[in-house]
Amino acid sequence: MSKVARKVQDGLTVDITADADYSGGDPIDFGTRVGIASTDVVSGEDVALQLEGVFEFTGVEANTFALGDKVYLDNVGGIEATTTATDNQIIGYAVTEKAGAVAGTVNVKLGA
Repeated sequence: MSKVARKVQDGLTVDITADADYSGGDPIDFGTRVGIASTDVVSGEDVALQLEGVFEFTGVEANTFALGDKVYLDNVGGIEATTTATDNQIIGYAVTEKAGAVAGTVNVKLGA
């Protein structure tokens, strides 16, 4: 019987070709997901995207984040975490809290 699947990576990171210049730590859209650039990269070069882990994001000041809330990448306002799903890419879910109407950060478990 032949193998149906053969493991090629552990899945914690995935190598992609960068479509723009990125710094290590930048979130990058990856289809229906968001990964985190592991190193600085220029457009056209390969970069390892981290697809697992917990990362700290600046939260949109007006948003309140509760534990377990779905968190999205604010594609309009810049590289900030938001609770607004419309027109934004899901990052994962909140593992820390942030009050609304104050500047702050939220830790996000990648994946949804």
